[in-house]
Order: sequence, then C-alpha cells, then structure tokens
Amino acid sequence: MMKKFFMIFMALIILSTPCLAEKISDHEQINQLIIGERMYRVTHRNDEHKNCFAENAVIRTSWQSGNVNSFVGQHPAESSAENFNVNRCGGALIHLNKNRAFVEYPTTTVRSVKINGEDAVLTSYMRILYRVEKISGEWKIIEMISINEADELNPAISGTDLKINPADVKNLRISYKWLAYARKNAGGEISDNLLGTDRPDEITKIYDEIFNWLK
Repeated sequence: MMKKFFMIFMALIILSTPCLAEKISDHEQINQLIIGERMYRVTHRNDEHKNCFAENAVIRTSWQSGNVNSFVGQHPAESSAENFNVNRCGGALIHLNKNRAFVEYPTTTVRSVKINGEDAVLTSYMRILYRVEKISGEWKIIEMISINEADELNPAISGTDLKINPADVKNLRISYKWLAYARKNAGGEISDNLLGTDRPDEITKIYDEIFNWLK
C-alpha cells in the first residue's frame, strides 16, 4: 500500500514540474520528427518531408550535399520510381540542451537495384546525425549527415550471377563498397571521401563539432 502511494506521489511530482514535463515533451516531439523524416522519405510524401526541415537546412548524403530542394523528392542514380526503397530504423538517441538537440539514428535501407542487367537488392547500414532546433516553438531539422557503416549486395533471385568483376570493387571503401559499386554501375558518381566507419578520426571530428554546437 505504501509503495503504491509513493508511486502515485512521485508521478504527481513529475507531472507538476514544468521543466521536467517540458523535457519529456521535447524528447517525444524530436523523436516523432526524426521518424517522420525517414517515413515521409520512403513513402514519397514530399510536402510532409520538406516540412521536417528548416528553410536553410543542410543535408549531406552519399549522393548530394545541399539544401532541402536538392534532397526532398530527389534520388540517387541507382534508384528509380519502379524500385522499392525501405527504411528500418532503431531507436533515436537524443541529446537535448534547451532549444537545441543532437540526434543519433541507426537506420537500414533496403532497395532494389539493377546490376549488369540483373535484379539485385542493396542493403545499406547507416547512422544518421541530425542537428535539430526549436524554431518559433516547433522543432525542425537544420542539418542531416549520414555515416556509412557497412553494406551488402545480393541477387534478388538466389543463385543469379550478377557478373561482378572483382577488379571493379577491389579499391572501394569497405564502409560503402556495394553502394559505390551500384552507383557507378548505374552510371552515377560517388565520392571516395564520404563519412564512414573505416575512417574513425573523421567521425570523431564531426561528433566534436556537433557537441560543441550543442553546448
């Protein structure tokens, strides 16, 4: 009985503390913002997707680096309207400081691609870093950076030969080897200097910059 009374008492204290209640609310709003950004992206809900970002937001991915208009509704060379693109995400790790937040978000993107004329499935494992600010009382993404962790490429039909020449992948970076191969195979371009787990010093530098901004 005393335990039940104590739990009710503590709950009342939490609900009656504006500062704590506000922080809980902010965490949930940020979480919904980040989930929405990923879901709107793959479901092609461009208006809702664009609304996740501040007007001057900067988005840096494997295929573009620029403003909202260079990202929302646009796609890399290996993607097309006919191909599926699925995002599966983990829980968001939110670092909150007043009207600023830094969010680390693990995500797996699965997409269908054509490799040397054959159907294949490309799976990319990434970590997305978001800088978020409360602007006019509403949380908005002001920067989004993707970090490549690993990837894999498999035929859509087991046993199909994708006719991959080992020489074409020999010098590609391990953190996004198959993404790079699929992009180039589709006639696109990709930088050899993207953020990836095989270059940890570069990732540490980004984290330091973001945490300094958060302070």
